[in-house]
Amino acid sequence: IGYEHAWNLPLIDAVAGRVPHDMVLEATTLPGVVMLELDGIVQVQNGDAAVVHEVDLAQQATGYDGSGVTVAVIDTGIDGLHVGLDDMDDDNSTDDPKIIGFYDPVNNPDKVNGTEVFPYDDQGHGSHCAGTVAGTGAPTFEHPGMAPGAFLVGVKVLDAGGSGSFAVVMAGMQWTVDYRYEYNIRAASMSLGGPGPIEWTSSEEDSVNRFANEMVRAGISMLIAAGNSAAPATIGTPGGAEDVITVGALNKNTAIAEYSSQGPTEEGRVKPNVAFVGSDVMSVAHNTGDGYVAFSGTSMATPGVAGTVALMLQANPDLSPFDVRNILQETATYRQCHYMLANEPCGEDLIPKNRQNNVYGHGHVEALAAVMEAAQRDYQLDDSIGVSLETPMGHDNRIHLMPGDAIEFTIQGEVDSIQWRSNHLRDDWATLHGYEAGSEDVSLDLLTIVHQLEHLPGVTLDGN
Repeated sequence: IGYEHAWNLPLIDAVAGRVPHDMVLEATTLPGVVMLELDGIVQVQNGDAAVVHEVDLAQQATGYDGSGVTVAVIDTGIDGLHVGLDDMDDDNSTDDPKIIGFYDPVNNPDKVNGTEVFPYDDQGHGSHCAGTVAGTGAPTFEHPGMAPGAFLVGVKVLDAGGSGSFAVVMAGMQWTVDYRYEYNIRAASMSLGGPGPIEWTSSEEDSVNRFANEMVRAGISMLIAAGNSAAPATIGTPGGAEDVITVGALNKNTAIAEYSSQGPTEEGRVKPNVAFVGSDVMSVAHNTGDGYVAFSGTSMATPGVAGTVALMLQANPDLSPFDVRNILQETATYRQCHYMLANEPCGEDLIPKNRQNNVYGHGHVEALAAVMEAAQRDYQLDDSIGVSLETPMGHDNRIHLMPGDAIEFTIQGEVDSIQWRSNHLRDDWATLHGYEAGSEDVSLDLLTIVHQLEHLPGVTLDGN
């Protein structure tokens, strides 16, 4: 059929390449082909934020600066010659690069070990984002990043014009997962997006969204820009992915920025998750050597949250991506929707217990509270206690329950009570009343889950 192979994408059991348009239907009949998806195009989503979100207080109160944590910036590249990004201590006599890995599937797809291509940026967007995440602020130190002690990995998936195909973006995402242990990549900042297939398919059928979700499940916190379309229901790919942390933008007065995209997603999912200052953000100006420039957009808000996440992970390296998301949401300051449109309050604002809304998400990030909460979380069980999952997971790494089904666990050790909750923070922890103290067998059945969720405002349960 004339297929020209480009990329292997094992994280989502897919390949990317080219097929003549008159052979597309025939390609669907090939053995092993479950679905064909049209490639699409994504584009860039174009020192006060640290004070607004108390990042400076978090650094001062705890001493954390992101040390030991690596953040991947999946964007247009990173300028490895800028003084704010070239090394850790701003001393040219030492060999301590800040950018410890770099992959360029746009122009050098075969050089995959992370050290063969010197970090560069022929557009500027990625360098600005990288500076916000972890720049040192050199030479004047007026505009440091949120986590100046963190390492960076650059993944160049967008060209000099600031755009790139879904296939190349996913190739960069796959590389990030493949090298996550080598570089200790714990978070990734992606300030890019586009409409693409999300306009006519669900999130789990859209490859970029699926890829983002799988990266979260692989242990990488994904911070993704909501977009700059300034209207309801305009969050596209990959910001609409379920498991990522989608970031809206605030102006300097902490009101929602007029350009910040709003939810819901195509599937009706409430997004964004949180908001961060994205207007007039000063950061690295690429190819200037030591210059800084102000940009605005959800692109500028997203790396601010990524830097905050680096502080949280330094405080507690045991946090999972879901822990990180939950803490950011729990500690955020709730903001009502009608801050955006005074005459159109959101239904969520009328609920006594405030819920995530489609303008601010759970609210604006409070870095000090988030870092302190992260440091206090301890998920280590006592050595005498163990938990084993007995119910097998499906091919999608999830457990699907039909009526009468349950999730079965085995407990080793003496346990008095068990609590559970949804990782979407739909409610507080619920006690599992059917569990008998000291029992080895634990069962969380579908009916218990439904009863816990169905009474919540704005939640509709259907099917299985």
